[in-house]
Amino acid sequence: MKTNLRGKIREFVQSEEGKVGVKSPLTLGIATGSVLLAQATVGTPQAAAWECDFNWQCDDPPHICSVGTCL
Repeated sequence: MKTNLRGKIREFVQSEEGKVGVKSPLTLGIATGSVLLAQATVGTPQAAAWECDFNWQCDDPPHICSVGTCL
């Protein structure tokens, strides 16, 4: 049963409809994921400079401690 299903999926992906129907959303999803990952890993210089504990107040009043850094 699994080999039959895998064969049908393989045939669909190799067909013209599969090439257009599967690869376009997959490419868009990979690009979107890359952008979100880049935004998550690049912090602002101000936030990267101050590390804090959750019970500790940050130096400036508008900043709060979130996930170990002052934001």
